[in-house]
Amino acid sequence: MLPIPDTSDRNLLEIDVATLFVLTEGGRIQHVNDPPQSPGPRLYLGGCGSGNVVCIRHDVGKATAQAISTLASDEAPLRELDSVPIHLDDYIRLLASEVPVERWSVGLTYCFPGHLQYDHNVTLVTSGTPEGDRFLTNQAADQGMQQTLAALGFSGVSDLWAPWCIALYQGEIASIGITARLGAEGAEAGVITVPVLRGRGFAAAAAAGWAVHPLLRGRALFYSTDHANVSSQRVAARLGLPFLGASLRIT
Repeated sequence: MLPIPDTSDRNLLEIDVATLFVLTEGGRIQHVNDPPQSPGPRLYLGGCGSGNVVCIRHDVGKATAQAISTLASDEAPLRELDSVPIHLDDYIRLLASEVPVERWSVGLTYCFPGHLQYDHNVTLVTSGTPEGDRFLTNQAADQGMQQTLAALGFSGVSDLWAPWCIALYQGEIASIGITARLGAEGAEAGVITVPVLRGRGFAAAAAAGWAVHPLLRGRALFYSTDHANVSSQRVAARLGLPFLGASLRIT
């Protein structure tokens, strides 16, 4: 079992960054820490009460990266729900001087407490259990289940990145909590719910079941969402997750 990590907000922020991305020896973003090794943002600026961490993708020019780092050193900690970097326009301008900026977004990061308690009467199935194994076997043979997975953006059961937890409603998938990112010291939850079943606590139940999975013990656990995703923020509120800080991504 991994040791329980230091729970200072700065340490948690650094663990979160190391969980989200694979970094070069020089601290640049190589790619997202997911099985497909997706391209990372050209700029990630994450914050907490104790300060910010800036990460720049490996293919951003040295002069541009230096200019961004200098500006970032002047940023106030992104520690509020409505925090927006004061140099946002300058970051966009600098990156656009090399390659046009596709999009930017502000995110929110929450932490799971060490002992999460969430009372619910939802049926849960988790990976690494006989019930979970049977569920996967049934999934492969059930066309309706396959269609549900496809509608939620999964190409098949191989996209259920373990450890995972699935909330069921009347024997069918209601919400899925997967390990969207898995690092040496941290893990990030990814939760998605069948649209017609949203707002009924299934996502919170799946996330809570994910957080207590034995294979995640000893890691710092994170839940992130876009600032505009109010439904996802309600999940964090249902679970009572502490807010770590805001973040900026520019691609």
